[in-house]
Amino acid sequence: MIFFVTIPVKLYVKRFLENNYGNPVDFRKFPREHEMFKRMLKRPNKNYDVMYPVKSLKKPDYVEVVISDHDFYRFGWELSRTDIVAFGKYFESRAKWVMRTVIGSYVSFGAPLDRSINLFQQRFAMGEEYWPFDSIKKDFYRLRTSIDVDMNAYAFNHLERLIRINMKNAGIITENGLKNN
Repeated sequence: MIFFVTIPVKLYVKRFLENNYGNPVDFRKFPREHEMFKRMLKRPNKNYDVMYPVKSLKKPDYVEVVISDHDFYRFGWELSRTDIVAFGKYFESRAKWVMRTVIGSYVSFGAPLDRSINLFQQRFAMGEEYWPFDSIKKDFYRLRTSIDVDMNAYAFNHLERLIRINMKNAGIITENGLKNN
């Protein structure tokens, strides 16, 4: 039997998780994420629960994470408020890292920022309803790096493919996330 843990998350974090780990989210094939999530179930961190009232955990959407019956009966099915926030921050930072890396690559090869953001939204299935254009633009400007490179279209496409393969090999995106893009 399979059980689910429901966690409140931002829309683009939900989309990132679903693109990379499936819907419902299943970390069992990904050791790093599975161990992190199992630790949150096994040893809940309640150090900052006082700082996070229940109202602050209200997010636009929820994601369901699959847990095995063994984990359900052994560790439970609830995360502490501190762990819910940590979970959201962890995957939000990963989603933003992917976004900045991809858009930064496009821009460094001469693509206009608007086109780069649109390409990112299309290739990673992050439409306006999940991650608005203006929000991506603000975040990109906030933490961007500037690299001036002049390459042709072949190098542009080759680098994009290499980045996505390297992200998969580094565990940032999964095989599912690579196939979906």
